Amino acid sequence: MKFTVSVKPLKNVTSLGIIPANISNFYQRSTVLQITATQDTLKLNVEASSIKTRMTLRGSGDEETPRSVMVDCLKFKKLIDSIDSDVLTLEFIPGGLYVHSGRSKFAIAQIMDTNDATLNEPDDSLVSESEVTINSEAWKFVKEHQMYAISNSEKRPVYKNVWVGENKEIIIGDMDLSLFTFSRYGEFESSCLLPPTLVNLFISIPEGSTISKCGRDYLLRIETDSYSMLTQFTPKYEDDAAVGSYSSQIILGTLNHPDKFVTVDTSAILKFINQTAIVNQADTGKITEFTIADGVLTLTNRSSSCSMEVDVSDVSYTVKFATVFLKNVLSNLDGDKVNIAPVIRNIPDSTGTPVPTPVGCIFWTDNLTTMLAGQG
Repeated sequence: MKFTVSVKPLKNVTSLGIIPANISNFYQRSTVLQITATQDTLKLNVEASSIKTRMTLRGSGDEETPRSVMVDCLKFKKLIDSIDSDVLTLEFIPGGLYVHSGRSKFAIAQIMDTNDATLNEPDDSLVSESEVTINSEAWKFVKEHQMYAISNSEKRPVYKNVWVGENKEIIIGDMDLSLFTFSRYGEFESSCLLPPTLVNLFISIPEGSTISKCGRDYLLRIETDSYSMLTQFTPKYEDDAAVGSYSSQIILGTLNHPDKFVTVDTSAILKFINQTAIVNQADTGKITEFTIADGVLTLTNRSSSCSMEVDVSDVSYTVKFATVFLKNVLSNLDGDKVNIAPVIRNIPDSTGTPVPTPVGCIFWTDNLTTMLAGQG
């Protein structure tokens, strides 16, 4: 079969539906694009973890019998993006596909036989219970300033997800590192866990797109005169089997901003950390001692020391941080200045008497709060 389609809408819909950040060999189906042609319709199906998408375009085929092929989705997208003609023709051949553009012809081999497997499709019969508008810019903030903190732990896989609360809270963190980031850019009516693939989806879709809640799933519909796209995505929930609790209420309870804090230029601390890296290249276990006393903030490690005045004189504490984590926290803040206060816990001394002890620090700007535990 040969199927002719306009290039511009094909580029537009593949840019929406094929998200490079969601393509991973760890989820083999995400590498595949299923292309199906009939006499007047071209259907493109893709999958990613927790996501199923169907894209549909109008065109012209020269056979009544539908034809289908599975190809590398990123290779197909890159080729289509490079074509500058107004129309192209897809020729379905044994073992793959020819893409005809003007006098050029490009062969794309199939990577899976459709007789052996097909991709899952979104269920367009799901009934909408409510609608939520996605703010892509807000999710870009989450991606740029919070996603670095997501856990890779195999012991606590629940922290490989983004926790979204019903009051717009978003927590991303790593329980093993006691590193947590917090913002209020969430848009869901009930608490759920979002894999990173869903954050990538929200960033990619047009600003103001509306999603429909359908039970525990959501549907995203995009309709234009030249193409349509339907995406079904499924968050995880803490009551799902083998997921477990995010301990969100406990975490939220530790993120309160204390009354006494210092405000410093983020760049000043980062400058010292970067200078330290120059002279300590062989030091793989770098620890930075963070001390505030008598209106002075002092950063000290194995071979360097830096002091700067701060705007509060009646705060005094010392916390030791793994330098790499401290740098990550400061590098991913969203402002030039950061407020810093100690996290205090009552820890029994040798006699069993609880003693208020600094165990970490909380860092915050107007839009972001981050907590990092100290070392030792």
